[in-house]
This record gives sequence, C-alpha cells and structure tokens, in this order.
Amino acid sequence: MSTCVIHGHRGARGLAPENTLAGFACACGIGVDGIELDVLISADERVVIHHDPRLNTELCRDSSGEWLEGTTPLIRELTGEQLKTFDVGAIRPGSSQQSRFASRQSVPGETIPLLSDLARWWQSLHPRRPLLNIELKSDPRHPDQSPEPPDYARIVVNELKKWNLAGEVWLQAFDWRVLQEIQRLADDVCTGYLSSEREHDATVRDDSESPWLAGFDPTHFGASLPKAVKAAGGRFWGPAFADLSKDRVLEAQALGLGVHTWTLNEDEDFRGALRLGVNGITTDYPDRAQAVFRAAGLAVAPPCTAAEPAAVAEG
Repeated sequence: MSTCVIHGHRGARGLAPENTLAGFACACGIGVDGIELDVLISADERVVIHHDPRLNTELCRDSSGEWLEGTTPLIRELTGEQLKTFDVGAIRPGSSQQSRFASRQSVPGETIPLLSDLARWWQSLHPRRPLLNIELKSDPRHPDQSPEPPDYARIVVNELKKWNLAGEVWLQAFDWRVLQEIQRLADDVCTGYLSSEREHDATVRDDSESPWLAGFDPTHFGASLPKAVKAAGGRFWGPAFADLSKDRVLEAQALGLGVHTWTLNEDEDFRGALRLGVNGITTDYPDRAQAVFRAAGLAVAPPCTAAEPAAVAEG
C-alpha cells in the first residue's frame, strides 16, 4: 500500500490530556492526518468534547482542585459553562489511568472544551489543518445519556454548519441510529460506522438483533459486516483491530469503503495494520506510529501549529 493515515486518539491520549486543546496541540505538533475526538451533548445543547457519559473521577477535579468522588453528573445534566469549571489536565494519582498512561504529561488547568472552542483554535492552525474525526458518543441501552438520535443529529449538524466544518470532518459512531439521522440531514458529511466484536464490548451479535446497528445487522447481509456498513450508507468502516483480517479489509475496500481501525499503540500492531492494507489507524501515540510508518517508507503528516496558544475560548 502507498498510503495509510494516522489519527491521534483523543488528541494524543498517551502523551497529553485526552480530549483537550492541549492534547490536540500535542498531536498536531507531532504531525497527524486527523484528530480523533469524542463528543456528547450538554443540558443546554452544546456539543461537548468528552468521552465518558459522566465526569470521570480519574480525570476530573472541581474548581477547588479536589478530585471528584462517587457518582458524578452526566454530561447531559450540566451546561457547557458548568462543564468548563472542571479541570481535566491531569490523571488521578494511583488510578488505573495513571498506570496505563504513565508517561502522559499533565497540563494543570486544562478544562473540558466545546466543539466551538476546538473550531476556533483549529481554524488558526498552519501550514495545514488535520481532519477532525468526531465520534458521536451515544449508547442505545442508556437513552438518558444523550438526546434522541434525531435531536442529536440536528444539534451536531447545526454546529458543523455554523463553523463551516461539514467538509472538514468525519462523523463516526458505534450507535448507527445516530449516523442514519446524520445522513438524512447532511448527506455530504462523511460517516464512519464503528464496530466491535470483542467479547467485553461487542456491538455486533451473532445470535440476535443488536440495538447498536439500526437494523443493519450482518445477519441480513450474508454475515458480512462490510456489506452491512455499505447498505447503511457509510463511507468508511471503523472496526476494532482485533476483528480484522486481510480478507475483510479487501472485501470492504472492494465495496468502496475505507477501513480505519482503532486503537493501535504498539509497533507490531502498526506493522500488522500496514500488512493488512488498512486505509488508516487511530492511536494514542502518534509519535510511535510515525516512526514505524517512516521505517516502512511511508509519508507521514508534517507538524502544524496554531496562531494562538491552546487555551479554551469563550463558548
């Protein structure tokens, strides 16, 4: 293969605070083809950049600097301005996150950004701007955590139009219901259908209909997940790396789908993805991926920087 793109997972999750402007700046400073980020919807219908449906006690401190405890509020229960009062620039000492990302640098005072904050900062990047790969977080098993799919799609599409981002983004999701609504409202936006067949977090089932797939279960398409994604109207398929094989990659590509796999962090996995011929990878460590890609003779994205420091603007 001649090309394979690198997207920084939640910015550069292994190196800098996830889903923050500092994390996105870190990824851009290394050089990435795309910035992957997660969004949820706040109580006042702002598009919030955050992964977990609730504030994460391993990542969030309150305005007095105290780590959050117990059951925390849903993102859906707080306004955009309320969410900006939390500090997500560090990892709680002794937590599983700290063990997993021991080399990640802290950026004290980094707060939860809105998509509008990212758009302002991203528009100042030079000499180039990476694609924004936006994952729409929604769980059909927990409808209290996000708006109904038509409302979710409306809020997101309106925000993309406001910032002229429709041609600059991918929208991806495990909850295919939301992607169906996105396509109804904005069929020019690139949609990516995520899937996991791993036992602990499977969204695809062999024995029954899955609530995640909006009726496009592979059982209706000759047990082919790529064919299900194609029938749903996806532009690319985003499978877990563990679920891939060379035959599945070739099948998807023959259908006209890109294959963008997640989340790869080790050199052998990067090399394995290149052997499979995928179109792109998402990684917590874009610096590691770049080194392997260069060694394989592949071009990588150059660094880019913002005209202004990565500070959260007023929403």
